[in-house]
Amino acid sequence: YIQKKASPQFFEDWKQDFRNSQGRDPTYQDLRGDTYHKLKTHIIDEQLGLCCYCCKEIQDFNSHIEHFKPQCQYPNEVLEYTNLLISCNGYRDNHENCGHKKDNWYSEYYTVSPLCQNCESFFTYTIDGDIMANHDDSRSKETIDNLELNIYLLQRARKSAIYVSGLFDDDFDNIKKEELIHFYNTPVDGRLKGFCVAILYCLSNF
Repeated sequence: YIQKKASPQFFEDWKQDFRNSQGRDPTYQDLRGDTYHKLKTHIIDEQLGLCCYCCKEIQDFNSHIEHFKPQCQYPNEVLEYTNLLISCNGYRDNHENCGHKKDNWYSEYYTVSPLCQNCESFFTYTIDGDIMANHDDSRSKETIDNLELNIYLLQRARKSAIYVSGLFDDDFDNIKKEELIHFYNTPVDGRLKGFCVAILYCLSNF
């Protein structure tokens, strides 16, 4: 669940300065240079360093600004801060999943939004790294399919993260379980661990 805050002042100032100097509203193509990277870094921090869709750890070099509601369908929201997220570039940065795979797909009724407070409840995970629709929910299935959230490389990465989490340690007990749940729920230097949602699900359910 991504808790969007108010649009940063520097971004709103840039839009107003652009209107004053150019005599028109800025477009997304006008967003570039220092303002683009400053905004991108700001949103990555807001997302605690995780891809908005798969929860892979992201940085500036392996991610992009994602319009949750596609630009072609919602031209009036291309620079609305609430519509701007950060997605990874695919697990090996080759557009296999998440934002680049999603492209212009969006449905008010069939897209699980990471801005929805209970979005995590739409999905379940296995200890082998699979993500599945909770209760065979069609909305969850459409989101998994259209964002390719279960491709092999992503599934394998989640599995590796789950296996090194401590869940399978010989000394795993209820006390260690609570310690691990706290660890994976707590940001360190403003960052959460990659695939923490899948790890926390497995810690709580297996």
